[in-house]
Amino acid sequence: MSLISGFVKSLSKLSMIGRALMLPISLLPAAGLLLAFGDKFHLPLMMNAGGVIFDNLPMLFAIGSAVGLASESGIAALSAAVSVFVTNITISTVLSITPEMASQGGKYAMVVGIPTLQMGVFGGLICGILAAWCYNRFHTMQLPEFLGFFSGKRFVAIATAFLSFVLGLLLPYVWQHIQSGIDALSVVVNGDNQAASTFIFGLVERALIPLGLHHIWYPSFWYSFGDYTTQAGQVIHGDQTIWFKMLEEGVKSFSSDTYQNAGKFMQGEFPLMLFALPAACLAMYHEAHTKNKKIAAGILFSAALTCFLTGITEPVEFTFIFVAPILYVFNAIMAGLAYMTMYLLHAHIAKSFSAGFIDYLSFGILPSFNGYQTNFLNAIIIGIPMALIYYFTFRFVIRRFDVKTPGRTEVTANANDKTDTELATEIISLLGGAQNIDSVGSCITRLRLEVSKSDDVDKDGLNGLGARGVVFVGDNGIQVIFGARAQFIAQTMSTMIGK
Repeated sequence: MSLISGFVKSLSKLSMIGRALMLPISLLPAAGLLLAFGDKFHLPLMMNAGGVIFDNLPMLFAIGSAVGLASESGIAALSAAVSVFVTNITISTVLSITPEMASQGGKYAMVVGIPTLQMGVFGGLICGILAAWCYNRFHTMQLPEFLGFFSGKRFVAIATAFLSFVLGLLLPYVWQHIQSGIDALSVVVNGDNQAASTFIFGLVERALIPLGLHHIWYPSFWYSFGDYTTQAGQVIHGDQTIWFKMLEEGVKSFSSDTYQNAGKFMQGEFPLMLFALPAACLAMYHEAHTKNKKIAAGILFSAALTCFLTGITEPVEFTFIFVAPILYVFNAIMAGLAYMTMYLLHAHIAKSFSAGFIDYLSFGILPSFNGYQTNFLNAIIIGIPMALIYYFTFRFVIRRFDVKTPGRTEVTANANDKTDTELATEIISLLGGAQNIDSVGSCITRLRLEVSKSDDVDKDGLNGLGARGVVFVGDNGIQVIFGARAQFIAQTMSTMIGK
């Protein structure tokens, strides 16, 4: 039982880290668009503006994750920056790493101008988690009166600096083992059977959607696995980082001696977002009861349009994931097949965050006009058959098993009829009151909460309030899907309960 309990608690903590990663990752669309349009219109200044974001991902992940884990505190962000500087300069001094050694790549790199170990975004994430822990632990700390100036929030950055020094002393001896594991996984992922790798990647990513843990799964593929040597001799890692660097440097084939087929861990979702999941929405609409078709149309059209334009899929997937496990498994397998077939057909399309039409246009169609071999038409070649398969499979399963998709159940409250304040007030009550809520956060479409007693949560009441789904993660974690309004509801709740 202790092992099971430990695993359940780990899921809850991983979910919180996944929430924290959303802030730095959400910056990447801006960087990607600057690079794409800078390349299209031959504007080096715009490309440099986008490139500098990808070149400093460790610092951005440190600050973003600290803010995400520490109630969006500016003090945590400052402390994260302090941690990056202190940790890396300590590592650099202990190992006597020179700029010349860092410029040769391999296990060394330059981070914010400091020659240090090549830890990529994980180094930044470690610093951000440390800064967030220091904030949560020390921001209310009171020192003796003669040291009162340094009490509370001012003490957070001080504590972070000292602990980061200790971290810098330990990491040189710990990271070598972690790096060995990453290198071994990278060889497997980018080895001889990349078709299998892309299938597994896509399947697992979709399978983790209900728990919100897909944000833990893909960063390793996007920012760590694989390596590419830039024209300046710098070694960078990760499928997404490499794709955008190749775009910046004019590598039309998106392949090099050390990394082939950039985009293979991003492009597989385009057939799903542009064709398959909108087709699933159409199938659910056609299977809605006649008297409910107008309501179903409002829900499903909005979800399909969101999926098509932005690649945000939760509004669609949460209409069937929990009520039809067979469709959940079907969706995960089809995602794996989409990734694999896009790879086998030599597509090379990137996404900055989600694979909607905006990314398809920016990183598939536009680069092709400048000679880049994105092969963007493959998304259509694969997407149209997938749309037909989804449409007929959903209609058959819904009818055969009487699946309660939108329009096939009694009409419940529509969350759009209530203000954020009204929703927040009712959600707090349904969660067992303010005293039962330990933390409040959000990602794109879901509230990410921690409660003291999950038994006090009224799941049926939350669903009746208009939530698209309610997911319990571990003993104390809970996620409530409200669509794009989630972040505003979370802000209102935080103000109400002071957390």
